[in-house]
Amino acid sequence: MSPERKRAKHSAEKPESKQGSFEIALPIRIGIALVLVLISALFKMPVLVRTILLIVSAVIAGYDIFLSAVDLIAEKQFFSPGLVVLFSAVLGFVVGYPMESAIMVIIYQASGYAIDYTKKRALRSAQSLVEYQDEDIRTRLSEILSQDDAGKMKLQQTLESSAVFVLHFVLVLGLLYALLGPFISGISYRVSIHRALMILLVSSPLSVCVSFPIVGVSGLCFSARNGVIFNSAEIMEQTTDLNVALFDKAGVFSEETPHVIGLQSDVLDKKTFLNFLAHAVYYSDQPFAKAISDYYDQEYRLELINDFSEIPGSGVSLEIGHAPVVLATKSYFDSIDVSVPERGLSDGIAYYMTVAGRYVGRVVVSSEINQEAERLVEDMIAAGVSRNILLTEDGNEQSQATADALHFSEVVGECDMDKKLRLISDISQAGKNQTAFIYANGIEGHSAADLDIRISRKGKYADAIVLPEAYLNIPMGIQIAHRTKELISENAIFVFVIKAILIFLSIIGYSNLWFVVFIDMVAALATLLNAIRVTTPSILKKANTSED
Repeated sequence: MSPERKRAKHSAEKPESKQGSFEIALPIRIGIALVLVLISALFKMPVLVRTILLIVSAVIAGYDIFLSAVDLIAEKQFFSPGLVVLFSAVLGFVVGYPMESAIMVIIYQASGYAIDYTKKRALRSAQSLVEYQDEDIRTRLSEILSQDDAGKMKLQQTLESSAVFVLHFVLVLGLLYALLGPFISGISYRVSIHRALMILLVSSPLSVCVSFPIVGVSGLCFSARNGVIFNSAEIMEQTTDLNVALFDKAGVFSEETPHVIGLQSDVLDKKTFLNFLAHAVYYSDQPFAKAISDYYDQEYRLELINDFSEIPGSGVSLEIGHAPVVLATKSYFDSIDVSVPERGLSDGIAYYMTVAGRYVGRVVVSSEINQEAERLVEDMIAAGVSRNILLTEDGNEQSQATADALHFSEVVGECDMDKKLRLISDISQAGKNQTAFIYANGIEGHSAADLDIRISRKGKYADAIVLPEAYLNIPMGIQIAHRTKELISENAIFVFVIKAILIFLSIIGYSNLWFVVFIDMVAALATLLNAIRVTTPSILKKANTSED
C-alpha cells in the first residue's frame, strides 16, 4: 500500500484518524466543496452541469474516502463507515439524488473533523486530571495509556459486536426494502433505493463506538487522580464484579514492620534480656520478630540456638544454650496454663518470655491501626463488595480485636504468607466468587485472586497499585469503574434510540441522506461530551477525599 493511500485510508475512517482530519487541507477542501454546492443550488444551469459540479464537490471533500476504498475492500472491511458513505454517495448519484449525496459526503468529512477534535480534547481533558499529581502517578499512567487497548473494556467489545450484527441485519433489511418496496407500498424503485441507503447509513456503528475508548481512559485517569491506578480499563471493569476482598493487615492497616515500644524484666538486666529476645526471634518471620531484630545491634551467637519452632501468630519456642525458651502472647500462655503478669501494660502487643518455665520479662511492640480505616469496610460494601476478609499474622485473639476495630465480619489469624495464598486460592475457586487480594508486600508474582491490588508505588505483578496514602480510596476506584461501565451503556442506549428513530423516519420518507449522517454524527459528538461525566464527583455514592 502506498504512503498516500495509507493516509487516505486513515482519514476515511474518521473516528480512528490520527493525522488526516487535522491537516489544514481538509477545512479548505470542505470550504471549496460547500462553495460548489451553493453555486449549483443558487444558479440556474443544465442538470448535467449541476450534477458534474456536485460530483466534483463530493470528490474534493472526500477524495481520501475514494482512495481508500480499494484497500478497505481488499481487507474485507465492507462495513467501515467510510466505505458505507462512499457506496451510498455513488448509488445516490446514480438513482438521482446528487445534491443529497454531495452534502452527505461534506457533512461526513466535517463531522469527522469535529469528532477527531473532540476526541483529542477529551483525551487531553482526561489526562489533565493527573497533571499536578504525584510524579509516580503520571509516569505509570503514561505507560498504561501508551498501550493501544488501554481504554477498551469487555462491554465495549460486546457492544461493538452487537453493532456489527445489527449492521448486517439492517443491510439485509435495506436490500429487501429496496427490492420489495415498490410491490408493498407502491413507491418507485428510485425512492425505495433512496430509503434503503438511509437505513444502511444509519446502521453504521460509527456513533455507537466512537466514545467507548474515551470513557475508559477518562475512568482510568479519574481513578488515578485519586491514587488508584489500574493497568487497563478492562481490569478496572473487572472490579465491578468483585464480591470478595481479602485484605492483608501487614502494611495495609498497620505498619509493615512494627517497632519496639519497651522492654521490662525484673530478673535480667536490659542488655541480657534484649540478647535473649534477639536470639529467640532470629529465625522467625513474624512481624514482631523483625521489630526486635531491628532494635538489636549486637553480634549473634547462632550456635546457642536449637530446636527453633514458630508458634503461628503467637510467638516462638526454642532452646538457647540448652535452656527452653518461650516468647509468646499472654493468650498462648493461658492456653497452656502458664501464668504471666499483666501489670504495667502499655499500648501495643506484649510478648512474654519464660526461660526453663520461669517468667523473666516482656517486650511490647507497636500495633498501630489507622483509625480512619474504620470506614473502609463500609465503603467497600457500598461499592458492591459484599464480603471483606482480614488476614493477619497475629494470634486469634489479637486478630479478632483488630477485625472488630476495623468492622470486618470475617478474620483469619495466625497466617503466614503461604497460608494466606492457600486461603485466597480456596476462596477464588469456590462457587462464583470474584476475588481481590489487597496487600502491601510479601509475594513476588500473582496470587490466585482474580485481581491483585498492591498498596505501593510499584507493583510489577499487580493488576492495580494504590498509593499508600490513598488506600482508603479503593472503594472510590471501584465506584468509578461502575460509573465508567454505566456511561458506556448509557451512550450505547442513547445512540441506538437515535438510530431507531432515524430508521423509522427513513422508512416513512421523512428524512434524506445528509440528514441521517448529520444526526448520527451529532449523536457521536454527544456521547463524547457525555464521556467526561465520569469525572463528576457528585455521581459517586461516597467520596473519601475532597476534590482539589
